[in-house]
Amino acid sequence: MKLPSKAAALATASLAVGGVALVATPAQADLVTLCSGHGGAITLPTDLAVPEGESCYLDGTVIQGDVTVRENANLHIIGGEIEGEVTVQGNGYFDASGTALGDSVVNNGSFGTHLEETSGGAGVSAVPTEGGSTDGFVFVVDSSVAGLSTEIGELYVSGSRVGGAVTAEGVEYVDIFDSAVRGDLSVTDSAGGGILCDSEVLGAATYSGGGGPVAVGAGEQEGFCESLNYVDGDLTVTGVTGGVYVDNNIVGGDLSTSGNQPTAQVGDNNRVRGDVLTEQVALRSFSAAVAEEFEAHEEELVEEVEEARAETIDEAMAAGPAF
Repeated sequence: MKLPSKAAALATASLAVGGVALVATPAQADLVTLCSGHGGAITLPTDLAVPEGESCYLDGTVIQGDVTVRENANLHIIGGEIEGEVTVQGNGYFDASGTALGDSVVNNGSFGTHLEETSGGAGVSAVPTEGGSTDGFVFVVDSSVAGLSTEIGELYVSGSRVGGAVTAEGVEYVDIFDSAVRGDLSVTDSAGGGILCDSEVLGAATYSGGGGPVAVGAGEQEGFCESLNYVDGDLTVTGVTGGVYVDNNIVGGDLSTSGNQPTAQVGDNNRVRGDVLTEQVALRSFSAAVAEEFEAHEEELVEEVEEARAETIDEAMAAGPAF
């Protein structure tokens, strides 16, 4: 999936700093470059911060230090590199496209983080903070990250590689499409459940508590979850309300479902190497309404990202050159 990017229509030549190069020296912790406006293909041997309430748009910029997106601020970087840690504060927005991220991305009550075609394997986390957003999102598309850990909002992963575990507790939902998780997947008390679709988990996959629907495979509709999931360890779904659907999975360990209300629907197309320990009824159907609910997650996030990108770029271009 590719999001239409307004940034692609902006010529780099229009950036006042395009083509300027700073001497590349190690980042110094006591030096911070403030970004309010737009910048181009230069190297900043310092930390960078987007001031509270401001917007920064960077095209091809290399930042050798840490980045802080302060409260209610926005940063959109395309075709660049950030060597240090990215911290996104309350209601801030961070958007990286075609960019290498060398360290972690930490969301402290942020509005959201969107990564598209990013590399470098940064770990991404999201935690609530006083006064910050309680329904922010982490939206990862066609990217490589070291791991994902979130305690807030929405987690959506598509076409991506996660080098470690995915852990979510008390979130709105966790949707993983066409992706590889090189560790355990653990979803606890998710209000809106989640889906694992056309993906592999090289560890255990566990869904416990919270609402639903939870769908592990079970698509059976043209254009929606047409392939298999592979779970290397145990697959466990317990204590979920709102519907559980399990089908089209290869499970290297045990398959366990219990304590779900209503009782989990388990199909015939699961291949399980270990034991099958389930309280279940036959998979009657994965209804169009359930599929539409998951599809709406992506549509809503794409809309939020497009709006945030447009606002960020417009404000940054209007503010003039950042440095």
